[in-house]
Amino acid sequence: MRIAATTLLAPLSIVLLGVMAGCGGDTEPAPEMGTIRTAPPETSEPEIPQVEPVTSAECPYLSVDEASRLNGELATDVRIDDRVDPAACFFYSADGAVQLTTTVYSVESEERATELVDGSAPVGESERSDVEGGWTGGRTGGPGGALVVLARGTQVLAVQSTQEQSVKVQRVAELVAPRVAD
Repeated sequence: MRIAATTLLAPLSIVLLGVMAGCGGDTEPAPEMGTIRTAPPETSEPEIPQVEPVTSAECPYLSVDEASRLNGELATDVRIDDRVDPAACFFYSADGAVQLTTTVYSVESEERATELVDGSAPVGESERSDVEGGWTGGRTGGPGGALVVLARGTQVLAVQSTQEQSVKVQRVAELVAPRVAD
C-alpha cells in the first residue's frame, strides 16, 4: 500500500508544480481577485497612550499617605494625567524626583492585555504576581527600581517605583487594583 501511495503522489506533485509555475509570470492580480493586505493599516492614535504628570491634583485611587507608607518613602507631591481614565498618578519625593507611578490602560482584548504584561514582565525574568479580583501578571525589582504589571480582562495595571524591592509595588497594586477595576 505504501508503494501505491508514493506512486500516486509523484505525478500529483508534478502537476501541482506545473500549475504553480504558470502563476508566477503575472504580477498584477486578476481583476476578480482583489487585493490582499499584508500589513495592518496605520492608525492615527497609538494603542497605549503616553502618560505625563500634567496636572497637580490628588490621585483618585491612591492617597499621598498610602503611597508614602506602601512605597517606604515620603511622597511630598502628586501630579496626574487625567487624559486617561482612570488618571495616571505620579508621586514625587522631597528632592522633586518621581518615586512612584500608577497607570491603568484599557486595550482592545484580553489577549492584547496578556501580551503587554508578558512583554513588560516576561515569564522566567519576573516573579509571578496575583491580586485579588482576577488580576495576574509579574513583578521585578532591583537597583533600577521595581515594577509590577497585571492584567484583568482588557485592563492592564502598571505600578513602578524607584525602590528596589518588588514587594512594595506589589502592596501598592493590591490596594489600587480593586479600586480601578471596571
